[in-house]
Amino acid sequence: MINSVVLVGRLANDPEMRHAASGTQITKFRIAVSRPPRRDSDEEETDWLNVVCFGRIAENVAQYLDKGALVGIEGRVQSRTWEGQDGKRRYEVEINAFRVQFLETRQEAERRRSAQPSRPEPEPEEEAAPPPEALDDVDEQDDPFGDQ
Repeated sequence: MINSVVLVGRLANDPEMRHAASGTQITKFRIAVSRPPRRDSDEEETDWLNVVCFGRIAENVAQYLDKGALVGIEGRVQSRTWEGQDGKRRYEVEINAFRVQFLETRQEAERRRSAQPSRPEPEPEEEAAPPPEALDDVDEQDDPFGDQ
């Protein structure tokens, strides 16, 4: 079986880093990835994808990237389920990134940040996935990414 993903997009939010009980860093963020227009349209469409990364990669992403940053992601698709606070079963598909490539220079990032007007984040419309603490049972030996 093959489960491999390569994406280029922009961060849709600032990365959020947490620590598992084992001490492993876990960073989550979303990226916006454009896809070509359909035959009957001239407008590109955008997919909003959840990304999670671990270890040193998670540290670097949390430290150096922010909303709007252009990145390349290499990883795999994974899904998980959990029970929400309301007792309903939830399901999430996310990209487990083992490589995150920064695709803009610091100067480009600074220009982008200074050109963006500051505005409040919209409230999420649906119940968000559980926080990364829910992944506290991550065993570093089972983590194929280790301390990359």
